[in-house]
Amino acid sequence: MAYNSETAIASGPRYWRDKWCAKDAIVASLEFTNVAADKDFPNVVVPASFLPSGATVVEVNMILKWRKMMEDSTAENYINAASKAIRVKISTGAWGTDDIVAMTMKNGSWIVAASGTEGGDVLISTTDIKAVVTGAAATYNFESNETNRSGAIVVKGDGMTLYDVETGLRIFYTL
Repeated sequence: MAYNSETAIASGPRYWRDKWCAKDAIVASLEFTNVAADKDFPNVVVPASFLPSGATVVEVNMILKWRKMMEDSTAENYINAASKAIRVKISTGAWGTDDIVAMTMKNGSWIVAASGTEGGDVLISTTDIKAVVTGAAATYNFESNETNRSGAIVVKGDGMTLYDVETGLRIFYTL
């Protein structure tokens, strides 16, 4: 168990644990185009015994990781719309009703040269999602949603693909 107690808050030291999607949930490839569409990211399952007894969740952030990204539209490519997001909900909830923004993508980010390949990256959101991710045993779904929220990630060119996409949760808590 990895804990970090660098930050003390009024109720005592603040610890954290990361919970990643299962290996069999990793998405091999996820393509984005200049047409907005729902894109499912890997689910994260938090088991009942994940946090120590008596833990109080104080903040939860989404983590997004991919191994490489490729551009296949023969032009420089990047995220081409502001305030597009990945949303989160508990698996028993409904998209468009029970979801909240987990990570907002910055317009102009994920830059890849024409027909280029770039290495992967890890992004940790600063958006607190503890309203949905309570730390209790549950499965959490992630999606860039167009159908219900008109907020799906779009890129400038016709195709940009992320490979070996993983999602995770960084859960901060006190004891």
